Amino acid sequence: MRNTLLIILLFTFWVGCSTRDESVSFDPSLSLIFSNDSVVFDTLLSERRSSTQRLTIYNPNDRAIQFTEIALGNGANSDYAVIINGKETSSLSNERILGGDSLMILVEVNVTPRNENLPYLVKDSLIFRWNTNEEHVKLVSYGQDGNTINSSSICNETWTSDRPYIIADTVLVSAGCQLVIEKGANIYFENDAIMFIQGTLKAIGDSSEHIIFRNARFDGVYDLVPGQWDGIYFLEGSTENEISYSEIFNGQVGLRIGTPDDDDLPDLLVSNTEIYNMSQAGILAFTSDIEVTNTLIYNCGNYLVGGFAGGNYSFKHCTLSNEPALFIQDEATVQFSDNLVIGESDLLIGDLNVEMTNCIIWGQADEELLINNGGGANVSVSLTSNIVRSGEELTNNFTSREFNFPGFKDAFGNDYRLDTLAFAKDRGIDIGIQKDLVGRNRDSFPDIGAIERIEKQ
Repeated sequence: MRNTLLIILLFTFWVGCSTRDESVSFDPSLSLIFSNDSVVFDTLLSERRSSTQRLTIYNPNDRAIQFTEIALGNGANSDYAVIINGKETSSLSNERILGGDSLMILVEVNVTPRNENLPYLVKDSLIFRWNTNEEHVKLVSYGQDGNTINSSSICNETWTSDRPYIIADTVLVSAGCQLVIEKGANIYFENDAIMFIQGTLKAIGDSSEHIIFRNARFDGVYDLVPGQWDGIYFLEGSTENEISYSEIFNGQVGLRIGTPDDDDLPDLLVSNTEIYNMSQAGILAFTSDIEVTNTLIYNCGNYLVGGFAGGNYSFKHCTLSNEPALFIQDEATVQFSDNLVIGESDLLIGDLNVEMTNCIIWGQADEELLINNGGGANVSVSLTSNIVRSGEELTNNFTSREFNFPGFKDAFGNDYRLDTLAFAKDRGIDIGIQKDLVGRNRDSFPDIGAIERIEKQ
């Protein structure tokens, strides 16, 4: 009898609570709490769906509230889409929030192109109506139209800064042809997209208007995630390539060079450029001739720089650092070799010439620079006035394994400028490179690395 009475009391209590929570109140004084008064998206390329943003509405009252309507201001013509309780819709009626409960709404945007060069505002609002009340949550983003290139071969083109160029799959600069990219241009790559250069690439920016090579997604977590596109590949026969005042990031390999030939003239000149957040390598070269100055490479998977099967490699006033990095690496991330293993046992062998002057070579491994002459080819190495993470002494260079020995201002914040008391300050030798990575004049006692420290006057 006592158990029966207890069950009756519990059931009565549950029914009372349930009835109170589910009973809809039409009292206009009942308010709701919105997690945001606006939902804001980063700039988006047109015709590409955004990542999802969340908006939560809380009902702090004891009784349920029923919306007369939840609707997008522009209705079915809106660039925005909302998902309410699993239903994608532009308008929904009679949606209920129980007392003390909440409602989550998912918001996305897919920008309709407007055939405009400059980014444009894309706005709408999400309207909530209940008990004669009305609340508007603003929906805000910017759209950017672009020139989409898909599986195309191009010849003798000039890409300008008017609109971004979107590589949807592959683009090939054909043999004997040239692609000129002007300062301020933006080149965006979809997932796994590749640029092949069999002819010549001239990507010449300046200190105030860099050329950008990056992934095509900017919103949310995509902004600084490596590996989202493949890379820029220089193929056999490609010559007279130049990249300056550029930024290359969030791909797999920044620059992959495979341009063997019978001379030692550089087939690629890289200057005043940053390469970072690459899942495999910043620069990866095979039997090639490249010259790199005033360049910053950081946060790369296997190699900051790798030059294999011989070649001619010159690095001057460069900062190559893999500490800190997203990748755990206990092997040298700057490597050169006169050989490359092909298949199970075959070796591709070539003469190797390495010159590094006034460079910082830093990272997580005990030895961050490795030069391998195991192929038996002719190997010439000239290392002068570099800072190298190593436990070995290198004549005419500086080696250490001390934390932040070069003296970066804030490497964990990707700030590779030199601090006030940096060891690298004034330790370089004058090799005639008067300007640094960002285009500022070096003083009469140049610093080691890509960035000259300029003391305040």
